Amino acid sequence: MNHTLNITANNEASVVERLLQVTRYRGYQLAGLELTPMAEKAGLSITLTVSSDKPIHLLTSQLHKLYDVRDLQLASADIAALRA
Repeated sequence: MNHTLNITANNEASVVERLLQVTRYRGYQLAGLELTPMAEKAGLSITLTVSSDKPIHLLTSQLHKLYDVRDLQLASADIAALRA
């Protein structure tokens, strides 16, 4: 099942590395990553798409704990997988 997360984070050099480490450690496969600097220099908008059969809350609960993450929202899930 694919999940898309919209993340707002501080624009720090290591924030993407930390996000990817947690994602990998929790057993999710990276399916897509988009980074967009926000108008303010200190902000970064990240769209992270992951794939796994595991419940997504296992990943989101860990990403919320990262101190560089300001906001995290589950944007979408693979609808076909939800119907199965």
